[in-house]
Amino acid sequence: MTCVLHLLNASGRLDPWRAILQETFTDALTRIAAHLPEQRVDVVVQAGAWVIPELGLNGYSPDAERIFLTLDPDSPHLQQAFPDRFTALLGHELHHCLRHAGPGYGSTLGEALVSEGLACQFERELTGRLPFYAQAAPQEMAAHWEALGAELDQPYDHARWFFGSGDLPRHLGYALGSWRVGRYLQRHGLTAAACGQYPATAFLAE
Repeated sequence: MTCVLHLLNASGRLDPWRAILQETFTDALTRIAAHLPEQRVDVVVQAGAWVIPELGLNGYSPDAERIFLTLDPDSPHLQQAFPDRFTALLGHELHHCLRHAGPGYGSTLGEALVSEGLACQFERELTGRLPFYAQAAPQEMAAHWEALGAELDQPYDHARWFFGSGDLPRHLGYALGSWRVGRYLQRHGLTAAACGQYPATAFLAE
């Protein structure tokens, strides 16, 4: 796994985290490389407030070659995020990069649910547990899924479905996608790592 770590740190806010970042990043790549194929990705780490509050960090991958990780040095939860939550987040974003290199993240609700569901399931394969925001009762997710209908094939409001910015529960998209993908993987004896570039239709058809 050929990934290069870049720290945006002119302010010095990441100075106390430099050593643990480098150590955790190196160890995480070793663990992730045991599951995912070779990728060449620049990983940019910056200080900021746009993070998952419960973790003190967040991630975003706009394409197959770049990941942006944000750490909040003032978060009381950031210390506890190392090493496992950081490793899980990096794995999540590298899975997105893998998908960007294949069918793409997607522009419809169904495609986004599959992309996020796969990345969440890969976190489980990597660390032994789903992220907290992807855990939900199967019967509850099944009811949500049945209500979607044609909405799966339509453009969607990402913040509404995944961040709870509107009328939907926070993180519903992650939980719903993880449930749907997890069901498919279990039925077919597959892993999220192996299915990283499967078309979304494979998961949506069943």
